[in-house]
Amino acid sequence: MSQSSCDTDVPTGVHFQAELPIAWEPLPPNANAPGQVSGQLANEELLDSLLILDDSVTEPEEDAQQEHWRRVEAKLDLVLGLLGEMLAGQGGLPALHPVRLGGDVLCIDGISDQSLPAAGDWLRVQLYLIPRIPRPLVVAAEVLPSEASNRLLLRLTGLPETTRDLLERFVFRQHRRAIAQARSLSDSG
Repeated sequence: MSQSSCDTDVPTGVHFQAELPIAWEPLPPNANAPGQVSGQLANEELLDSLLILDDSVTEPEEDAQQEHWRRVEAKLDLVLGLLGEMLAGQGGLPALHPVRLGGDVLCIDGISDQSLPAAGDWLRVQLYLIPRIPRPLVVAAEVLPSEASNRLLLRLTGLPETTRDLLERFVFRQHRRAIAQARSLSDSG
């Protein structure tokens, strides 16, 4: 993906960039806005599952039983992909936006289809980390000031330590994968 203008707002560090389905809605003004977003267990299950799927992709095949499970995983991936496409075709997934996700910061770029909330507002954000898996990470986020009129800069808040650790592991793996792909492209080109 080309450089996003989120680069100017999001601090450097471990992050990943992608075009992902994302939706948000305002939370009522309240001192405990992060507490109004439930589903932390669902977030942990989602992140844990994504990390397990990622583990199975990166492990080398060892024997016939490993090959059998690789085929089963490929079939499951196909079913998940078809389910995701079906939901997207029915309007089940939100619009794609370029995002840059770090451990506690999320930048959404290229927003032209709706008005942006003001800095200091609280949002309930649904981010589909893997578009073919139609299950979002749901978090509370505080809107931060941004220089651009089509960009939403958010600080993720209220995540339990376990969820934050899983999210950071997921972001790190995506970051590492992007670096490896960039190296591969530069070596082949």
